[in-house]
Amino acid sequence: MRAIALPLLLLPLALGCSRPLSSQALGLEYEPPSGVKFTSEEAGPPAVAHFEGGLELRSVPGTPPPLDAAPEVVLGAAGVPLPGKVMNTSRGSIDAGPVARYEFLQGGARTLVYFLPRPDRFVLLTFTAPERDFGPRSGRVERSLSTLKLLR
Repeated sequence: MRAIALPLLLLPLALGCSRPLSSQALGLEYEPPSGVKFTSEEAGPPAVAHFEGGLELRSVPGTPPPLDAAPEVVLGAAGVPLPGKVMNTSRGSIDAGPVARYEFLQGGARTLVYFLPRPDRFVLLTFTAPERDFGPRSGRVERSLSTLKLLR
């Protein structure tokens, strides 16, 4: 009986875990927050990985805008419409390199954007959630950025 009970106890933990994404099209590896599952990938260009819960990774080929470019310029270069009014911008770095971070508000939703320029492309992470859930969920997304590894 004990041999059956242990796997049944561990099953919810396995189902709640996310699986790492390794994508040659995006040129990266990434493990989304626990419980957020990869749903689909578009080869592009730009290559795009979609996850449950409003999370997306996009790899845009070509010369990236400068790190200090306005959010409108960065999102325009990626072909992404502005997700509302700019609420906050900042710059910093993650393990994968220097980044710009933007927050937007539109209606009852907030959007977090990370812009990671590389010499021949840039990576854009976007996360959108209802404002009431945004804080804790965006914190989990930001912590997951430590798993982002560029393959090229």
